[in-house]
Amino acid sequence: MTDRLLSHRFHGRRKGKTLTDYRQGLLEHDFNHYKATIPFETQKNSWLEIGFGNGEFLSHMSQNNPDINFIGCEPFINGVAALLSSIEKPVDNLKIWSDDARLLIDEMPDQSMERVYLLNPDPWPKSRHHKRRFVQEKTLNMLSRILKKGGLFIMSSDHHELVTWMFDHTNAHDNFEWTGLSGDDWLTPPSDWPIDQTRYMKKGLAGKDIYWLIFKRK
Repeated sequence: MTDRLLSHRFHGRRKGKTLTDYRQGLLEHDFNHYKATIPFETQKNSWLEIGFGNGEFLSHMSQNNPDINFIGCEPFINGVAALLSSIEKPVDNLKIWSDDARLLIDEMPDQSMERVYLLNPDPWPKSRHHKRRFVQEKTLNMLSRILKKGGLFIMSSDHHELVTWMFDHTNAHDNFEWTGLSGDDWLTPPSDWPIDQTRYMKKGLAGKDIYWLIFKRK
C-alpha cells in the first residue's frame, strides 16, 4: 500500500443496521464478481460514481448501458449490499469499490474517466465539519487528473448551502468550467438522467428542489 493510500482519513459509519441473510449472502457470494481492486485498470468509456448510496443510479445505468463501464465507490457496506440486491441479472460492466473513493482515484490512470458523478453527498452542515466535505481543492485536483478533457463532473444535492460550496470551489478551479447558461440550469439534470430511478429524484418530484451542477474538464 502506497503512502498516498495511507494519507486519507474516512469519516462516517461503515455499517448500519444488521443485514438480512439474503443481503449478507450477496456480499459473501456475488460481491467478488464486481469487486474493484488495486492496481486498477480502467476500460474505455468509463464513468465513476462517488458515494453511490443504495446504488439506484448505478444499478439502472449499468443494466441499461452495456457499452459503458461503471465504477461505483461506497464505503457503507449496507449500500453495497443494496446495490447487489437490485441487479436483476449479472452484468460485466460494473465494478464496486467498498472503501474511501480517494484511495481508488489515487491509483487511476490520467485522463481515464469520461464522467464523474457526486450525487447527494453528505453535506456535513456544521462549520467544524466542512473540511470533511468531498469537494475540496485537493479532491478537485484528483478528479481533474483522471477526467479526460471535455469530460463531465456532475454533482447534485438538495442542500442549498452545500450546492453553493460545491459550485464556488469547482468554479474557482483552473481545470473546470461550468456548463450552465442560466439559472434554470441549476434545476436541470443531465439529459440522459433516469429521472424516476432514485429516492432523491422522487424528493424533487414531490416538490423538494434538487440542484444540479455540471462542470466540464477544460
